[in-house]
Amino acid sequence: MEETEVLKAKLEKLEKERAELKLNHDKLEAKVGELWSDLTQEQAASVQAAEMLDAESAERMRLEKEVRELQSRCSQLQQQKDRIEMEVSETRMMRSLNTELNGDISDEDDIDGISIYKQKYERALRESEMKKRKMSQQHEDEIEKLMMSRKAAEKKLAEALDDVEEGRQAVNTWKRKAQKLTAELQDLQLMVEENMGRNAELERKQRKFDGELSVAVDNLKQERYNKEKILREKEVLYAEKLSLEQELETVRMELEMQHSKVSSLHKELDELTFNSHGEEEVAKLKRAKQELDRKARDQEEELEDLAAQVQLLEQSKLRLEMALEKQRQEHRREVSTKEEELDEARAAAAKKLRNLEALLEQEQEERHALARQKNELERRLSELIERPPPRDPEIERRLRRDLRRTRALLRDAQGMLEHARDGQAARTLVRQLKNQLEDAEFAKTAAVKARQGAEMELQEVQTQLEEVLRVKNEAEGRCLQLSREKGALQIQLEEIEEEQAELMKKYKAAVQQMASDQKVISEQSEQIVELESEKHHLKEQVHDLSSKVEHMSSQVEESHVVRRLESRVRDLESKLELEQTSKSRLEGQVQRLKDQCNRLQDECTQAITKEQQTQENCRKLQRQLRELREDCTQLQHKEAEAQQRCHELEMALDNSEADLQGTKNDLKLACQRIQDLQTALEEDLDSGTDALDESESDEDEDVDVDSILRKHGLSAIGPKSSGYSRSGDDSPVNSRRDSNSAAFSLSRSNESPVSGLSSVSPDSSEAVECPTNGRRAYADEQLINV
Repeated sequence: MEETEVLKAKLEKLEKERAELKLNHDKLEAKVGELWSDLTQEQAASVQAAEMLDAESAERMRLEKEVRELQSRCSQLQQQKDRIEMEVSETRMMRSLNTELNGDISDEDDIDGISIYKQKYERALRESEMKKRKMSQQHEDEIEKLMMSRKAAEKKLAEALDDVEEGRQAVNTWKRKAQKLTAELQDLQLMVEENMGRNAELERKQRKFDGELSVAVDNLKQERYNKEKILREKEVLYAEKLSLEQELETVRMELEMQHSKVSSLHKELDELTFNSHGEEEVAKLKRAKQELDRKARDQEEELEDLAAQVQLLEQSKLRLEMALEKQRQEHRREVSTKEEELDEARAAAAKKLRNLEALLEQEQEERHALARQKNELERRLSELIERPPPRDPEIERRLRRDLRRTRALLRDAQGMLEHARDGQAARTLVRQLKNQLEDAEFAKTAAVKARQGAEMELQEVQTQLEEVLRVKNEAEGRCLQLSREKGALQIQLEEIEEEQAELMKKYKAAVQQMASDQKVISEQSEQIVELESEKHHLKEQVHDLSSKVEHMSSQVEESHVVRRLESRVRDLESKLELEQTSKSRLEGQVQRLKDQCNRLQDECTQAITKEQQTQENCRKLQRQLRELREDCTQLQHKEAEAQQRCHELEMALDNSEADLQGTKNDLKLACQRIQDLQTALEEDLDSGTDALDESESDEDEDVDVDSILRKHGLSAIGPKSSGYSRSGDDSPVNSRRDSNSAAFSLSRSNESPVSGLSSVSPDSSEAVECPTNGRRAYADEQLINV
């Protein structure tokens, strides 16, 4: 009973673990669904990022085309400058000729004409000077405009280089995070392998315990069969005993009848001794005597046969008692050995259970420690994310100082011309930027292909997971069926134990009954011996009576005595017939006993064949049970592999989700910093209007430059050249963009123009500032490509 309670407790524990595993599996399925929805969103974001990347590439091509147009315009302006210089030289030559002519004219008559020519000459000279100044001013304005465009390009290049440097730093940080996560993943894999090893050990022990339980059940079935066999033999012996008792009763009745007959014969002989008899009556008495002798011999033979049968039954009873005693001893030995084995198995199971409980407690402690570490890291990460970036007033002062320096730098036209002659470096930078853009496109296509492969693998894993779930459900159904069978076997075991106790009680009662039957049989054997002695005594009396009858035959008897003897003879004949009928009845009983013995032998053979059939069926059932257990173990291994693979995929998805969340947080932080910088610059620009008003003349010169460029058919470089602004758009976003571009050009004016390469433009940063999710996803994709 203790073992059954332990088995029930283990079964309940296994069912609880199965329920917990099922709940965990449902949670994991829900999480996989959420991850699948996130993956679809990421796919949509990647598609949108691809579209934005195509738009950016088109914008880059347009900007390159504009740069080429500006170069062609610069060459045209150079040609115009050369032509103006030629005109100035011509005017100088004319002035020299006019001076010569003025020296040669000496006639006073021509003073009026000379004065007229002189006025015309002075007017032409003034016009030429005005044209010269105008052309020089126009040339300077064009050069200044070109220098402004070049500074804007340098500003964009510096911003791109800064973005590349930030991207490199982000890549390095992500690499470090990836290494850390891979180390943690390896640790988790080692922990999972250890847990799988422990689970395999537990399953092996469970299989061993199930084998021991099946052996115990088989032994109980064998004991039950032996008990039923003994009960059947006991019933057979009891029936034989009843039949023997009935036969003894009949024999006792027959002996009593013979005693009564002998007493009647004694009385008749006494009467014959006192009366005279005739010869006829003597002859009849002799015949009757012969008949009685023959009947007595027949009865003696029957009694001998019955005694032989009683002896055979006693021998069979002794044999059965010996076999029963032997089986009882064997059963006791088997029960003792089984009890010892069960005690050993119980002690081993208890020891294993304690070890497993210790392992489970250790594993729970490790899980709690890991959970605490994870919560601490998440708390620190949230604090770092929520902490606002510090603002540096030194940087703001430096930006203001650079902003005041802008006008002086714009007036430096000669230096800008020298920088304009170095346009080859800008072309190389543009070429390098194109190469980086192509590399980014290739990386994007590779990432899309990798994502498609991951989607296909995820679909395959989902199909495998569905198959494993189906097989798991079937295995759970089989396990439930086996558990029900196990419960039924436990109930049968309890019934067998109860029947065994009842059988022991009945066996003791049967032993006591058999002892009483042995006593009765001994008493009956004594009675038979006494009856044989009485029979011998009766034979002697019959012999004496026959001698008396011979002696009395010589005497003359009267007729009435003869009639009386005849009547007695008839009575004796009737009694003889009664004896014959009783003999025939006893013969029928003997035949029935023989038939019953044959029938019992047939039943014994049938029981042996049935026992063999049941043993064969039991072996078949054991083989099927082993096969089912093997299938169950295989299914459990498959389920464990599927769970491990699902866990790995979930870990990969968690890692990717964490990476994505980190990039999003970094991007949000960068956007916030850019927005803060823009607002600070706007405030600085608003606060520095007084300083800017002092240089109104310079602004007028800028306006004149724009007007000159429009006169020559050149478009001004400003918000209209941006890929994200429309023509004639005077929105605050564009104004802020212009101010930002100017600020960045100032901050990068003293730095080296070539410090790195990047595929990220300021326009892309403005696209990141847009609150739509698509542009944020595009920024994430851009960082990943870098």
